[in-house]
Amino acid sequence: MGLTSSQGRLLMLTSRLSDIQLDMMLISQRQNQLAWHSEKVAKEYQEKTTNMKLVMKVTDTNEKTGLKTTDVTFNDMTSMGYLITDSSNNIYLIQNEDGSWKVPTASGLDEDQQSMFNGSVYYTDEDGNEYTEQNAEGTLTPKIKLKNGGERNVIKGNEILENKEKLQNRIMNGMMFVLNTTGNSTFGSSVNDLEANTSFEYVYDTSDDAEAESKYNYATTQISRQEKELEMELKQLETQHNAILQEIESVEKVIDKNVERTFKTFDA
Repeated sequence: MGLTSSQGRLLMLTSRLSDIQLDMMLISQRQNQLAWHSEKVAKEYQEKTTNMKLVMKVTDTNEKTGLKTTDVTFNDMTSMGYLITDSSNNIYLIQNEDGSWKVPTASGLDEDQQSMFNGSVYYTDEDGNEYTEQNAEGTLTPKIKLKNGGERNVIKGNEILENKEKLQNRIMNGMMFVLNTTGNSTFGSSVNDLEANTSFEYVYDTSDDAEAESKYNYATTQISRQEKELEMELKQLETQHNAILQEIESVEKVIDKNVERTFKTFDA
């Protein structure tokens, strides 16, 4: 092989070597992405299988104890005489489309405990004047009086109260509190406070575990398959890389010999 052809061969091999090194780098990046994705999948699976929910005891005549345990919903809470409030002691109620308010009663309690409020929602202006409807000029504040005493502002809470997941999360995260209308106290979302009231309990939410496991197994199978494919590609490229390095070394020796032979000719 002449000097010119050897140089051409060396340039071609060097170019191919650069291409292979680039492919190897891209595969390495894809492997890193798979590792990140695998970590994300594992985290999501852990969150789904360790998430908690809030349950409570409600009246059920079909049960021997007269009570059953069910997921916390606003309807079940109000049936047992509980309301939702916040750190400002506002009462959250559902407002109808016509502007009227759903004033709940505790249907799961004794008859003398069923009424949680003294009357319906009324409105006050800045001067404290009371109105039965939003029919006065200016901004009116909806209010209601609890049966066990105290006047509270009323907040429209449809978005939260009609969604049990949002409601439970607000309670468990300490953003909202449960008000016991049969007594004079409130309790918050901390475990100690909930344990002090045996009607409520934190439990593991297993309702989504089967779906989470199915998604996790499918995702990990796909990740494992892609990892094996990338490993095979990488091994093939490594084999080509080593072969080209040996070929480059061989061509460089030929070039060195041609250069050495040329200089010897000139020296002669």
